[in-house]
Amino acid sequence: MIMTLLSPQDRMVLLVAGNLVNWSFAIFGLVYRPRDFASYLLGIFICNLLLYLAFYIIMKLRSSEKLLPIPLFCIVATAIVWGAALYFFFQNLSSWEVKTPAESREKNRPCALLGFFDDHDIWHFLSAAALFFSFLVLLTLDDDLDTVRRDQIPVF
Repeated sequence: MIMTLLSPQDRMVLLVAGNLVNWSFAIFGLVYRPRDFASYLLGIFICNLLLYLAFYIIMKLRSSEKLLPIPLFCIVATAIVWGAALYFFFQNLSSWEVKTPAESREKNRPCALLGFFDDHDIWHFLSAAALFFSFLVLLTLDDDLDTVRRDQIPVF
């Protein structure tokens, strides 16, 4: 079975979309000058990770490769956990502008998990789980190609 090669247009459409997203981040950063640069940069990194995952999954589907149940489960788990993690990320619970621990404590919200962990801690737990599932997707996504010869695998 010889796989068909993907057209350059397939890759180009996704690469242009990814570039537009990154240029939008750059223009937004120049115009609005975010005060919390670390969170802004983290947002760019997260978005690029998700863009890469989407690119790889879309290109795999476009080349008529199948998704096995384990990678499919990991993709769904990644989407759910990233959604929950990003909810807490956008709560703006931490700030790099705070000068003293007392000012930092004033921004704290009541503990939401087990009477000990606040929303910022939950963001850390969920983002760690989301990163785990994201990398698990990349680890298992090509399991359907175990029996395919290397020279018959489309590279994108």
